[in-house]
Amino acid sequence: MKKYDLTTEAGTRAYLASDLNLDVKSVKGFGDGSLNFVWRVELNTQYKGQNSVVVKHAAPFALADQNAEIGVGRLTFENNALEMISSERSIIGEDELVTVPAAYHYDSKKHVLIMHDVGSLPTLYDLISAKRTLSADMLTVIGTKLATFIAGVHNWGRNNEKVHAKLSNNKAGRTVMDDLGYQTVIPKAAEYGISDPLLATVVDALADEDRTSQETVIMGDFWTQNVMVDLEDTGSGEKALKKIWIIDWEGCRYGTPAVDVTSLVGDCYLLSRFYEQKSAEVLRHSFLKTYASKAFSKVDPLRVVTGVGIHWIMWAKIVGGENTSHAEVKECMEKGVDYIHKSWEKSEGWLRSSLIRELVD
Repeated sequence: MKKYDLTTEAGTRAYLASDLNLDVKSVKGFGDGSLNFVWRVELNTQYKGQNSVVVKHAAPFALADQNAEIGVGRLTFENNALEMISSERSIIGEDELVTVPAAYHYDSKKHVLIMHDVGSLPTLYDLISAKRTLSADMLTVIGTKLATFIAGVHNWGRNNEKVHAKLSNNKAGRTVMDDLGYQTVIPKAAEYGISDPLLATVVDALADEDRTSQETVIMGDFWTQNVMVDLEDTGSGEKALKKIWIIDWEGCRYGTPAVDVTSLVGDCYLLSRFYEQKSAEVLRHSFLKTYASKAFSKVDPLRVVTGVGIHWIMWAKIVGGENTSHAEVKECMEKGVDYIHKSWEKSEGWLRSSLIRELVD
């Protein structure tokens, strides 16, 4: 078996030409992911009817930190998820407005996944953080559609033996958040002078939950950076929503649906706080209200509150960026600690005044 360095453009080109007989025009790295090597490959001759494809390679380490060891089998689960979800009408719906990229080829020996190239579309994060004008009506639709989609994923995975067999054993997906996320909570808080013994307890509990929960299928990385939005001109100067793509499914596994709700809601708050208040707030309200009505089983609102608090500590500095003051980031982290305490104390009466109140109304 030939060996290729699939962490390089040259190695990826050689692999595609030799092993798959693809007529490659160019190979370019793209995206700002932290785990996988991702290439956009332009072709001289179409493959699966496409002029370009996206090629992902899972190395035994994270792209962003080569000292962080991660299981190479993670793309197996992304491939399985894409193959099943792309044809599951209970999730995609008849209008297919929210969908996932098609998986074209998976090489389990070289850990390569070839998939549909959705193009150079902005992410939902890009649109909000750059303060591009999205109408309240459009944001309401986006929130509603995202909630309907992810609730469909959660509903589909419950008591589904076929799906469980394909997705439940994602060991990398079950540990990556602890390795690259939860373990940063205490040092990030300490950087801003925040020390609380409850944080260690909560981090351990969430990591254990990730390793063991079998509740239902979760996407595992459901936030605005993984939502790509295709807008089209209407001819009247307005933009219309053409398609929403949900990308990066290597974390797909069984777990608690609160994980997916938490990441999107937590992200919305950070965007509303540091960038554009109205748009992210409209998105959050629409998402939560719709999710509460579509999910077959009620998500635990206290667990969502816990996750939101942790999310803010992990991401406040990064989302805030260089133009956000030390005091603003610290205030956001302190709000996260407060949310964690409220959830751990089971302050159910407080939930109706919280940022996830739609889940209890």
